[in-house]
Amino acid sequence: MSETAGSRLLLSTQSLAPGNGGIAAVARMTAVSLSRSRPIEALACQDATDYSIGTIKVRTFADRRSRFLLANLAAIRRATHVIYDFAGTARAHFDLPFRRPYAVWLHGWEIWHASSAKYLRALSGATLVLANSDYTLARAEGAIRAGTNVVVCPLGTDDDEPPPRIGPPDGPPTVMLLGRADELFAKGHDLLIEAWPEVTAAVPQARLLLVGGGPALGRVRELAAASPARQSIEITGFVPEAALDACWRRATVFAMLGFAEGFGLVYAEAMRRGLPVVASTEDAGQEINLDATTGYNVCRGDSKRLVEVIVMLLRDRDLARKLGAAGHSRWREQYTFSAFERRLASATKRFFATEAES
Repeated sequence: MSETAGSRLLLSTQSLAPGNGGIAAVARMTAVSLSRSRPIEALACQDATDYSIGTIKVRTFADRRSRFLLANLAAIRRATHVIYDFAGTARAHFDLPFRRPYAVWLHGWEIWHASSAKYLRALSGATLVLANSDYTLARAEGAIRAGTNVVVCPLGTDDDEPPPRIGPPDGPPTVMLLGRADELFAKGHDLLIEAWPEVTAAVPQARLLLVGGGPALGRVRELAAASPARQSIEITGFVPEAALDACWRRATVFAMLGFAEGFGLVYAEAMRRGLPVVASTEDAGQEINLDATTGYNVCRGDSKRLVEVIVMLLRDRDLARKLGAAGHSRWREQYTFSAFERRLASATKRFFATEAES
């Protein structure tokens, strides 16, 4: 079989809807990219109402898992190849007596920690595992069966066009974090709030803009309210994707000091906008953001260094613009949608050449 001749792809996901996080964003980009050369049937377990992505019709199940499992089984039979958005969804794969090659996206945290036996079994049967970064692969190697075909396919933004305005604005010096607040504060909301009194002591006009919802948003608000610098901390809660641009236009610096990012699409988005990035040394942020070139990577436990780099970037707009411009160039070279599309085509070439068994 040639790479595309007669192939019919099932893309099976927890969600393909905008605003549902990084895994859904990668699933959408996968759908758009691969639909150019083959028909795709798409399922989304958690989404509530059927919709379309371009020419792809997405069937949804409102988190009714038994219905999703039955639909997935029927769709497997119609397909020649299957791609799952992550190992959790791949647990639904059951293709006896007919066999279909299947691929699984590997995003990071779901395998680094609390990787259940079911997750590992789902990976062990995969024809192809797509890792979103070298960092993710290095952290997950112990969970992947020897002999599994694993390909690193770095991600990118969902388009090739920069926004109308690139680089830090001339307004109030503002640090922005965009991300869901979870109970572990995996994106570093607490670290920025803790550092903020020292930042404002050095840069009195500085603003901290925390954008995004999440189950721990109430706790974030409590931490901010208890801060001596609370008047300069703004928490928006969830912002619809269509309204995010207004938040981005205010940012001088993008900062997210996570410990669970397997890639961090939001870093690439900040680079698309020409903003310097402050990331951590504890996850894949350091792979996307080049220290002292496109921003700075800081140990999560080094609050002194965190304050130092934020103050430096807020005081020196020329430095912020220089690092932001370097980040924008890196985005153009590495993290556009077209760059992702080329990498995905290369990563899946052998996969789509694998014959399905009836």
